[in-house]
Amino acid sequence: MEVREKNLKQTKTFQKNPKKFGPQNGKENLQQGDILTVKIRALGSKNIGVAELRNGTTLLVPNTKCGENVQVKIEKVFLSQESDSKKVKYAVGTVVQLALEGKTDKFSRKSFQFDLKVGQKFKVTIQKKGPKNSGFVPISPNFLIIVPNAKVGEKLVVQIQKIKQNYAFATPVVSEKENTVKISDFVRHENTFVGQEFHIDLPATAKTFGNFYVVKFHGRIVFVKKGLGVQSRDRVQIQIQKATENFAIAKIQKISPLSVDERKAQVKRSLEKMIQSSMHFGEKAIHCNANMRKYLWYRKNGSHLFGHSTGSVQNSALRPSGEAGRNGTFQTSQNHHSNSFSFFSAPQSPGGSNESLFHSQFGNLASSRGGKAKKGDQKPMVKRGRHILNLFKTERCFHHALKQLAKYAAKGKTFLFVGTKKPAASLIAKTALLSHTSFFVNTRWLGGMLTNWKTILKSIAQIRPLLKQKQKIQKKIFEKRQKIQRRLFLKVSLLRKKSQKFLSKGKYLISQILKSQTSRIEKSQKLLQRKNALFAANLSLVNASKKLKAKKIERFQKIQAFEVAATKIVLQKKQLRSLLAKNLEKFAELEKFYEIGQEFLKLKNSFESAQQGNAKKFVAVSYTTIEKMKETGTQTNVENWQVPNPSPEIFKKMISLLFTYKKGNISHPSFEKEKNTTFSNRSKSTEMKKQTASNLLFSKFLNKFLLFLPFLQNSLHQLSAEILSGQKILENFQKTFEKIVQVQKIYKEMYQKTVVQFSFVCSKLVLQRKNFEAFQFAFKQFAAEERLLKFLPKFRYFPTSKAKMYETLEFFMKKFVDPKFIYPMEQIYDQKLKFTSKKIATTRKQKWQRLEKYFGGITKMAKMNKKQISKNVAIIVGQQEEMSAVRECRKLGMKIFAIVDTNCDPKFADHIIPANDDSRNSIHYVLGEMLRYIRLGQKLRRKISFRSKMRQTLNQKRRFSS
Repeated sequence: MEVREKNLKQTKTFQKNPKKFGPQNGKENLQQGDILTVKIRALGSKNIGVAELRNGTTLLVPNTKCGENVQVKIEKVFLSQESDSKKVKYAVGTVVQLALEGKTDKFSRKSFQFDLKVGQKFKVTIQKKGPKNSGFVPISPNFLIIVPNAKVGEKLVVQIQKIKQNYAFATPVVSEKENTVKISDFVRHENTFVGQEFHIDLPATAKTFGNFYVVKFHGRIVFVKKGLGVQSRDRVQIQIQKATENFAIAKIQKISPLSVDERKAQVKRSLEKMIQSSMHFGEKAIHCNANMRKYLWYRKNGSHLFGHSTGSVQNSALRPSGEAGRNGTFQTSQNHHSNSFSFFSAPQSPGGSNESLFHSQFGNLASSRGGKAKKGDQKPMVKRGRHILNLFKTERCFHHALKQLAKYAAKGKTFLFVGTKKPAASLIAKTALLSHTSFFVNTRWLGGMLTNWKTILKSIAQIRPLLKQKQKIQKKIFEKRQKIQRRLFLKVSLLRKKSQKFLSKGKYLISQILKSQTSRIEKSQKLLQRKNALFAANLSLVNASKKLKAKKIERFQKIQAFEVAATKIVLQKKQLRSLLAKNLEKFAELEKFYEIGQEFLKLKNSFESAQQGNAKKFVAVSYTTIEKMKETGTQTNVENWQVPNPSPEIFKKMISLLFTYKKGNISHPSFEKEKNTTFSNRSKSTEMKKQTASNLLFSKFLNKFLLFLPFLQNSLHQLSAEILSGQKILENFQKTFEKIVQVQKIYKEMYQKTVVQFSFVCSKLVLQRKNFEAFQFAFKQFAAEERLLKFLPKFRYFPTSKAKMYETLEFFMKKFVDPKFIYPMEQIYDQKLKFTSKKIATTRKQKWQRLEKYFGGITKMAKMNKKQISKNVAIIVGQQEEMSAVRECRKLGMKIFAIVDTNCDPKFADHIIPANDDSRNSIHYVLGEMLRYIRLGQKLRRKISFRSKMRQTLNQKRRFSS
């Protein structure tokens, strides 16, 4: 149990930190039962795997292959035979399990690709000579067999004795036909297939198996591992990782890679730009560094360069112009073009300047860049005492350096540009500022600028606030300048495009005139005829629209008049109906009262006729007297001979009716007579009390109401006549209203017809106007063509390229715009020193200016410590002048990119660009490309960070939702 627990602990500790685990010395750490992860370095006798531990102990592991990482359990430990020492001599173990495939050595997988076994015999031919009289038999680019005491070309039968990762040891043996195998038969096709790179198009219907695309290729089924965001229908570059007779596994290296022809064209373009920027000129031949000789152009001894002898080298095509030939351009002659040899097969460009220049300068030298001839047969190309650099090698180094720069930028590293030469100083500052994460030194490298960082920080602290203020002002000025420059460039490019259009149009018009000379006259006549026809049609349509509009307005006004009349009649009808309703109500009311009066009159007449000759009388008494009689005790008698009053509602209406008639001063003979009787009745009220038994009491109000009956009859006749006349008038109103409605309907139909006709005419007029506008456009175009033909002899085309336009704009900006943007920077110093004396102010000002001159480009580095500074990437221009900077950067362990001339040592830099470091054009081209790749890496880093943030937010949302 203790042993098992110990083994488990050991395996756990190894899995946490496998690199640090392993026995350090002898028997104390290596014991039986221990589990280790080891790498099989070689195969010994009986094909037993051999692994070396870090303490020097040899571990033998059977049933393994060379290059595998395996977990091994220690079975036996053998000690040395010396009595005093207890050191482990070797140990034997068994395989527990294979390590993960990702942990195996990449180099071993590439190198050891076939199953060699110890004891196998092969027929071989020694191809190369090795050390100590040995011979080499290469099986693949990464594996060979070493045979001792063998000569080149000798055919032998050898037996494998020991196998390692990249080579195997074999000894010559006597030929045995039954046991020997040819080495060409042993190296199978699938093994040569491994490691090769191919360009393939992933089909749209490609099947997927797990994390692989399944593709048929070269008679095999290839499993292409997904990566780099590849999708179907993409063209990719793959590398074969493993292969058998029928299957292979590949890894994607690039998406949409360049073909061979495209790569050649790309190299050609870059070489032409290099020649234009004079990157191929080196320093004087006397100062050439020995390590830079492999980057020079060479030519064979006795060969004629461009048809000239070696003695007349200075008259050949590579004759630079300008001061010392280093900042100038090539001068080519006519007979040089005929002898030039083109390395590329691309056709010549229309201009022919760059391509012919390239062919004339480097055509015949392309054959000498291989370096197969002996060193004694080659001599470097020298022109006016200066070496010529091999631009093919420069291009390869430059391309590799740019890719590495982009990787560093994508990792988020910062850059330190160093270049104090006069042609490089301004370019260094500009490039560093535009890269946003860079620092620069372009005046003088002070000793200890990086190694003595604490002292430098004290100097930087004095000028930091001043520089911040300056940077704000410069940023505003730069933004304004960029806006003006952009506008000017857009205007000039627009003029250029317009001039191109004018020129092409003028050529077309001239060709048309040459075809038929009368075509322009005929076209003008047709246009005039069309113009007259359009004018006549437009005029007729306008007149018709005017007439229809007048009709439309007239009919609309009539419809409105009919509507007004109809509304008046409707109002009159309403009033008449309300009056008739009132009259009818009044007639009904009067009719009821008349009937009541008739009934009372009948009662009175019947009472008077029945009691003729009796002592009884018909007496009208007021309502108050009847009440008093009831109070005095004659109530029983009164109820028998009293005529009752009507209900309160009818009584009120009767009172209002009598009031109205009284108010109207109505006179009637019976009413006058009744008046007299009532007054006489009032005087005889005392007598009535005595005669109540013989009299019929009748209300005084009813008696008066009976007097109004004839008048009610007359008013009923009048109301009936009024009602009849009103009904006749209402019928007449109805008839006139119906007539008005019918006429209005007819006029509305007529109005709708006129509206339709007017809209039809208006639509025709709109179409006609459009036709007229099209005619006007055509006529204007014709007139413009005529003007262009008149102006064409004086017209000038702007054939200037965009680069030239940019140069002229820069010149214009410097001469006219920049003087207006000059800000007196000394004002910043004056504001800080305005309260000090002149002497102190001048000394401080000089000190600040000096500090700004030396440390202005590295002030932002003040936030970094020494460890962070060591992670910077240094880009150095002019190695000879900046050796102190190179040494400090190497001391801190910074990666160095350097433009190395022929007088520089490439060993001092991690990545070199063999080029002319004295020419401003050369430095401008190199720094421009570096800036482009740095910005590309920064852009890629921003995209990756944005995607990672998006993934984090999505994961958080999923967690919250779950």
